[in-house]
Amino acid sequence: MKPEDEGQADVGIVGIGVMGRNLALNILDRGFTLAIWNYETEWSEAFLKEHRPKYGDNKVFAGKTYEDFAKLLKKPRKALILVTAGKATDMVIENLGKVFEAGDIIVDTGNAHFKDQSGRAEMLEAKGLRFLGMGISGGAEGARKGPAFFPGGTMSVWAEVQPIVEAASAKASDGRPCVTMCGKGGAGSCVKMYHNAGEYAILQIWGEIYAAMRSAGMASDEIKAKLLEWKARGDLDSYMLDITIEVAGHKSEEAASGFLVDVTADTIGSKGTGLWSVQVAMEVGCPVPSLAAAVVARQMSMVQPQRKDNAAIIGEGAQRPCSDSGMAAAEKDKICEDLYWAAYLSSVASYAQMFESIRAVDREYQLEIIGNLPRIISTFRAGCILQGAMLEPMTKAFEENPNIPNLICAFKSQIDSGMAGFRACCARAALNGEPLPVIQASLGYLAAMSRTVLVAAQVVSLQRDVFGRHGFKKLKDGEVTAEAFNENWPDMVP
Repeated sequence: MKPEDEGQADVGIVGIGVMGRNLALNILDRGFTLAIWNYETEWSEAFLKEHRPKYGDNKVFAGKTYEDFAKLLKKPRKALILVTAGKATDMVIENLGKVFEAGDIIVDTGNAHFKDQSGRAEMLEAKGLRFLGMGISGGAEGARKGPAFFPGGTMSVWAEVQPIVEAASAKASDGRPCVTMCGKGGAGSCVKMYHNAGEYAILQIWGEIYAAMRSAGMASDEIKAKLLEWKARGDLDSYMLDITIEVAGHKSEEAASGFLVDVTADTIGSKGTGLWSVQVAMEVGCPVPSLAAAVVARQMSMVQPQRKDNAAIIGEGAQRPCSDSGMAAAEKDKICEDLYWAAYLSSVASYAQMFESIRAVDREYQLEIIGNLPRIISTFRAGCILQGAMLEPMTKAFEENPNIPNLICAFKSQIDSGMAGFRACCARAALNGEPLPVIQASLGYLAAMSRTVLVAAQVVSLQRDVFGRHGFKKLKDGEVTAEAFNENWPDMVP
């Protein structure tokens, strides 16, 4: 660092791994001056050597120490953290806290738990520093070309970084930046947590659709063609569908079938946000069976050695060998149409659980998200993993009725049209032994959440009173009584 470089950078980035590097280039493309810091100083040196010829020596700088990094930044200093979530983030915050001054801003962009972000904000604000928790969606490609951002914290802090973040964000079809202030405290990270939970579910749904088509005797190229037909229909057009189409048709010389999917290990990685989301939803009493099933599906993929051992002992008898190859074209078309509605309605159910969780968490933790929900959904429209046509009617639903009981209420006509096919798809999968955990859970969610009376719940309420005298409430004129009752049961000792 040269003395004349002090105070030249509009913003700083700590961590220039894949995400940090791509976001740094994105910010430079928008005309801002940038300072970088990385634990491996050779990475910083290589970044300067590679990109200064394009952007100029007076546009991008690097500090070898945190002290130098701080000196490079204009006041109030603004630093975006792009390192691994958890301990690494805490270490960076601690080190920045030693060299930053009152009023300087630290922005954590990691996949953090919203409760951790609220705690970090309180800790830093006690020192006179300012903090934002801001999730990023779009992966490395989005970071480079324009992601969706989910900031949460104090509005005055947001105002300081807003011009930079909005410039770097993706732009929707109407030109609006795909970023809005989500609420206070850890609101931005809360939204990103549930965005990721929705991502888990939708990815799994498309994986299950592919598996069900294979079970029906369809080859990868035939599946790709069918998914392209669905994309052309419009309602399911989305980034998730696009990447599934790419996966379905991607070739590999290693595979006897010619397709990469057939030589891919059936083990899925996970970074924890999906699990956190399900845990918090359960804590606040919000049912999320599809989101939970997506997490469990990943966990079942991770125990591949045990699955192999189990199959060696009990065989694969739980799965019926495929007998659908060679079926009539009309029958296969019917199966695919049922699968279309399974994909559509499972996605609706998963999104509904995602947004209900956000509303329930907001009511519990007072993050002030609910009023911003229509704008938040609209920011998903570009640069975001969840980007898709289905977001338009979802945004409209919350705009027209912020107090809509549940998002599924906005899709009554589609439920009426597709429920029979959805049920047929699940029944066929059960008979074939094809596991479709998120699709099956989504059917259960739609069925349960549109019932005025759950008979099984009536039985369990009474069972609890029999063995534990826990009491039960009654239905009177269709409403649950405030008073609890106990019945005179015979003595039943286990």
